[in-house]
Amino acid sequence: MTPLRAIVTGGATNIGRAITEAFLARGARVVVGQPDVSVAGSLVERHPGRVIALKVDVGDPAQCARFVEEAVRALGGLDVLVNNAAITGSEALGTLADLGPAQFEALVRVNVGGVVFCSQAAVPHLKRAGGGVIVQISSINAFRPQRGAMIYAATKAAVGSLTQSMAKELAPDGIRVVAVAPGDIRVEGSVELEQELAQRGIVSDVANQTPLGPGRPADIAETVAYLASPEARFVTGVTWVVDGGLLA
Repeated sequence: MTPLRAIVTGGATNIGRAITEAFLARGARVVVGQPDVSVAGSLVERHPGRVIALKVDVGDPAQCARFVEEAVRALGGLDVLVNNAAITGSEALGTLADLGPAQFEALVRVNVGGVVFCSQAAVPHLKRAGGGVIVQISSINAFRPQRGAMIYAATKAAVGSLTQSMAKELAPDGIRVVAVAPGDIRVEGSVELEQELAQRGIVSDVANQTPLGPGRPADIAETVAYLASPEARFVTGVTWVVDGGLLA
């Protein structure tokens, strides 16, 4: 059987890294896209020939197109695209009073534009492979916006809408499109972010409120791996909430 060929934007850190590792555990070959490819060094060293790191700023449509073309050449085709890269954390914070044009433009360009233009570049290759899967990483903020992060939440809501529209458009080509909305997932920098929220007078609507307790990146990665598998062949056009009961 030919190994799965996957692209994961932001696939060398936090949730993205866990997704990459979940694919690797299933025998896949993965291209990870990062603005700074050095963060993928340990992954590349541990999985020579199976992990390829390429530089990309997904907020630039031209870079999205180049990145996907280079990734497909390296992989010899494409089966799965995971649109994981996004502006998150402190860079995504801001009240209405503090919001400026530069932050607004950056969040929309990366969090929405990256999904659109990486998907656009990937679709011809997925069609050539006879179908495939696009997975978008959304957020529970798409359903319950967090105070102090309104534009971030709006971009994640847009990702859900894009998922529905793309699923309808691409279904005739055998391409499934799904989204995963993580809840409170503890990653590197989570503690520092909570402290910054407190210092800026922003009360978190997410941290430490999950019935099952905070999640791990692997909780999201395993969901993504399932949705990208043939076992999920009838799942498309939906957002799976993986939040430990936070929105219940």
